[in-house]
Amino acid sequence: MKILVIFTGGTIGSTLSDGWISPDSSARYKLIDTYKQNNGDGVTFVIRSPFSILSENLSAATLSALSNEVLDALNEDFDGIIVTHGTDSLQFSAAALAYATGNDCVPIILVSSNYPLDDPRANGNENFRAAVNFIENGCGRGVFVSYKNTNDTVAFHNALETVRHLEADDAVFSLNGKIYAKETSNGIQVVGESASCEKLEAKFAEFPCILAVESYPANSYSYPLDNCRAVILQPYHSGTLNTDSSAFIAFCERAKKMNVPVYAVNIPEGAAYESSKAFDELGIIPLINTTFASAYVRLWMQLSE
Repeated sequence: MKILVIFTGGTIGSTLSDGWISPDSSARYKLIDTYKQNNGDGVTFVIRSPFSILSENLSAATLSALSNEVLDALNEDFDGIIVTHGTDSLQFSAAALAYATGNDCVPIILVSSNYPLDDPRANGNENFRAAVNFIENGCGRGVFVSYKNTNDTVAFHNALETVRHLEADDAVFSLNGKIYAKETSNGIQVVGESASCEKLEAKFAEFPCILAVESYPANSYSYPLDNCRAVILQPYHSGTLNTDSSAFIAFCERAKKMNVPVYAVNIPEGAAYESSKAFDELGIIPLINTTFASAYVRLWMQLSE
């Protein structure tokens, strides 16, 4: 069994020193050593590190470097690939790798940690061990996120269904709570389905000029659209937008006149609230059961071609 481990920094690749959490190249060896001490030497790990950053600093350049590193590795003889990554932009990198590979490949699992590995609260070693177990047992193909929430077992999330974190919370969840697999006392149990997706060229413009708009009361919607190439609206949790707002209506009309497409993510299937009746008239394109991160990354890649 041969697994490529791509270290990119993040908390799982950092240490705490003088009150600051910073990337530390020694952390990568600590992760591997801990795994071997607890599980033996049955797995051959190949280590690469195209960059080392805190994940809030993810950029077009680093996302391109990661995608190309993974695509090159898929031409080699690896049983799986583990990407260690920070939690802040985890969902964006997961989506990028899914689109870059078409989500039909040997397992690629993004692994993070809520605290540096020296901290007893850290879940990084468990997330990594579970990812190795997933690969060893052939539990699926495509791109996944391996993560253990507090007081839970490790879960595996489909890359394109992993939602952004709740405010000030390190927990990882899937859209509508539908995970792909979970770790049990009997091993990893697959409870969902993985799906292939359209394969896109791994290109990322430095600035894709996508306007992301969150929902909150009394928004003036006075956003400039002169250099904007697309708008992604982030509705309230029920998939609703304030279509009764004159400011919102005027914003949508401006976008329509300027030929700027307006998308709304996280729109559920089935019955919708009355406010959603105006979507078509306002030119809003609903993306059914689509996370913000996956929609943003897909547009980013398409606009970069």
